[in-house]
Amino acid sequence: MLKELRDKKILLSLREVSELLGISYGKARVFTYEQNMQVRIGKRILIHRKKLEKWIDDQVK
Repeated sequence: MLKELRDKKILLSLREVSELLGISYGKARVFTYEQNMQVRIGKRILIHRKKLEKWIDDQVK
């Protein structure tokens, strides 16, 4: 159920990104900031899923 919901989300939390990529929360925060993937909603920092997927695709090519 969580996987299905996560697959449909446009924005991911930093915790979700760190789990998906297998990196620490701090590294996920720095990495997504440097790659301009972060969206702020109030105090929350969320990551734009399509930008993350595009970055991964670009690394594989």
